[in-house]
Amino acid sequence: MKGIYYKIPIDFGAITERKDAEKISIDNSIAQQIFLIATTSLDECKFDESFGSEIWEMDFDLLKSDNQLREFITNSLKKAIVAHEKRLQLSDVDVYIHDENIGRLGKKRMKKRVNIAVKGMVLETNRPFLFQNSFFVGPLSY
Repeated sequence: MKGIYYKIPIDFGAITERKDAEKISIDNSIAQQIFLIATTSLDECKFDESFGSEIWEMDFDLLKSDNQLREFITNSLKKAIVAHEKRLQLSDVDVYIHDENIGRLGKKRMKKRVNIAVKGMVLETNRPFLFQNSFFVGPLSY
C-alpha cells in the first residue's frame, strides 16, 4: 500500500497474535533502506543480486589509506542509493573514518569506524532528509 511503511525487522510474533505491524514515517523507512544498502554485500540478497554496496568487497583490505577507503565507500554508497532508493533525491554522501580502540580491560583492539551522513530530498514530501550512522570495518561489526 502506497504511503504506509513498516518498521523492520517485522515482529512476526505480533502478527501471528493478530496485532498490527508497527508503522513508521517515510523518513524512517528511507533510513532503514539506506542502512540495509550500506550493510548488505553484493550478491547477498538472492532476489536482487545488485542490492547492497561494494563496501564489503574490501572489508579485510587494511592496506588502503583512510582517504582511499573514504573515497571508495562514498562512491559505492552513492551508486547503491541512487539505484535502490527511488524515494530520495540524493544530494551528498559524507564519510568520515577514524581509528577507534574497541578493546576491553587493557587489551587494545583497533578498528576503523566509518561514520556516514546521507543528505537529500524526500521526493514525496519535498522535505530535506539526513541519515547518519556508523559501523566498523575490517571485519564488520556494529
